[in-house]
Amino acid sequence: MKRILISVIGLAAASLALAQAPPPKAGKGVSKAAAQAIQTMVQAQSPDDRIAAAENVINKFAELPAIYKSMAFYVEADSYTQKNDSAKATVFAEQAIAADPKNYDATVLLANVISNGTRDTDLDKDEKIARVTKLSNDTIEGLKTAEKPNAQMTEDQWKQYKAADTAQAYQALGNIAIAQKKYDDAVKNFQAGIDADPADPLLMIRAGRALLAIKKYDDAIGMFDKAISVPGVPDQIKNIATSDKARATAAKGK
Repeated sequence: MKRILISVIGLAAASLALAQAPPPKAGKGVSKAAAQAIQTMVQAQSPDDRIAAAENVINKFAELPAIYKSMAFYVEADSYTQKNDSAKATVFAEQAIAADPKNYDATVLLANVISNGTRDTDLDKDEKIARVTKLSNDTIEGLKTAEKPNAQMTEDQWKQYKAADTAQAYQALGNIAIAQKKYDDAVKNFQAGIDADPADPLLMIRAGRALLAIKKYDDAIGMFDKAISVPGVPDQIKNIATSDKARATAAKGK
């Protein structure tokens, strides 16, 4: 079930990342061939096709402006999250951030990949906690004053973009709190993410599971109900929330 959540998160993040850079056009460091390669990458559908297209951009057009190189690395990282390959996702997210430290799609992806893979028994747990905390908090603060990178984005689109990445940053903080068994802190962070992006059913599911862990059954059930009731929620996510609600209801009745 966790893999399903990670994969869906990856799909959601990908749709936002492609709005980060201005549309590729020949000129200003972008050749006609490079612009076409970027467009092919943007239009690719499957994770494997997106990886191949991103590799083409990265390997053939080394002199691209940093924003496009970072986007290509991010697209590759995101595609590997969909393939459940966290090691490669980490490698390419790191390169995306190195190319453009303000690629907030990449920072929240990396924070979530690390936090999802952190366990209480990890020998490097403290290092992971510190990295996720910094990535997430830097993203939250950076987005408060970030300027719109693509002039063609509307103000509403930019607001939605920032809200979604802010929510993902809080999700990573919630995940890392769960790894430390700090469930109250996890609930607070997941709720902060929901406050930023009230239409994110995945955050509601995670908040519900944290509430279930501390036996706040009614609150957990309420959170799962919210996830189920999000307009347009995919059946895949609705089924997860419904299953979790049944589990919480059963635990309450014991």
